[in-house]
Amino acid sequence: MSTLRSRTIAAPVFRALAAAILAPVLLATGCTMLPSGPFARERDPEGGFFGWHMQAPFDTTDGNTVFVQFKSQRFRRDLQLMLMESVTKEINMRTPFRTVGSPDQAAFILEGNIIVDNKNMIVEAPTNLPRQLTTTMNVWIFFRHNPPRESEKQLQPTIIIETLPFVPEIGQTTLSSFQQVTENIAKQIVDMMEKPWFDEEDLQ
Repeated sequence: MSTLRSRTIAAPVFRALAAAILAPVLLATGCTMLPSGPFARERDPEGGFFGWHMQAPFDTTDGNTVFVQFKSQRFRRDLQLMLMESVTKEINMRTPFRTVGSPDQAAFILEGNIIVDNKNMIVEAPTNLPRQLTTTMNVWIFFRHNPPRESEKQLQPTIIIETLPFVPEIGQTTLSSFQQVTENIAKQIVDMMEKPWFDEEDLQ
């Protein structure tokens, strides 16, 4: 009984000691991206642990406001609104950028155009009902300064293609599948907003 009681008392003490040791180490290495929300990275590139950072390299030197706008060339209703909502949530949750409602207030413009939103049948049941289908979305993306720089005026759009299978027999629907596709595309768009490994001199 005494051994069990000593283990019960020692467990919280060990956890507190481990947290006290690990917390300064994580802060020193720049590992401050906690799930509670985005943490604005310092503009000093020499911060973190000898210049190394665990956070994504989002560059907010020219501002941290983004205007998000999506259009659609397809006839599926409100798909562009669904994608814009997913991108806005992803930006505000994962990056130091903040979305604004007017391009006049934005330092960057993020524009997108949905050009494909297909639903295709992959497996057909003996009763001629669809058993497995796929949803596919193609989106053209522009991410530029506001106003755009000379090097950005000639840039071609980035094309993102996302395909996701779904099975109606287990309760998945076309709407839920497109919702998951938009969330996957939103994550890819935010990943593309990170600071590139080249500058304007390299482009010229």
